[in-house]
Amino acid sequence: MESTAWSHARGPCLVLQGCLLALCLSTGGVRAGSVPQARRAELIVMGGGSKRLFHGLREVLTAFGPHPRHVGEMGKAAALKLALNHLIAAQTTAFSLSLGLVRRTGIELGIFLDILRASALYAPTFDKKLDLMLQREFQPSNFPAKHLLKDVRLVQRVAEEHGLNADVVEALERVLHATVESGHGDEDYASLYLQIDPEK
Repeated sequence: MESTAWSHARGPCLVLQGCLLALCLSTGGVRAGSVPQARRAELIVMGGGSKRLFHGLREVLTAFGPHPRHVGEMGKAAALKLALNHLIAAQTTAFSLSLGLVRRTGIELGIFLDILRASALYAPTFDKKLDLMLQREFQPSNFPAKHLLKDVRLVQRVAEEHGLNADVVEALERVLHATVESGHGDEDYASLYLQIDPEK
């Protein structure tokens, strides 16, 4: 029988060996971290590998999230996890630059946020990370910057292996690398804001 031992558990994702089950938080749950979301059974559960094994474990998986999904053969869930974690890095970096631009040009923050929240550009993670960025305090963390850096590097590698232009991922990697090198690797990944909008 295939092994289902934990291979790692970090940030918003837990990955199992064997049928390679990736338990991933929804975008809206990233701030709370994996453990609180798992305790409330609010994870998005994705599995790759043996469909029979996945469905055999379905009752167990619903303890983590209400709608476990099988996404294909071995490796597909891990690839999907990388795609989602790329969005975490990209959205957080983009919001950091927009927030910094608004603040440094003297635009009223409330006006910016009202317009953003009413638009199709809005993502819930913006509000979840806003106070951390404004206060420049990034503890406690369930998904530290060093782990997002590792995932971004994996995204870059897998993207290039599949013939994708990963230039934009290189920029994300540089920002996260600088975040880790400046001593914020164990803090919430939103600490990348400090590289986008450094203190004067």
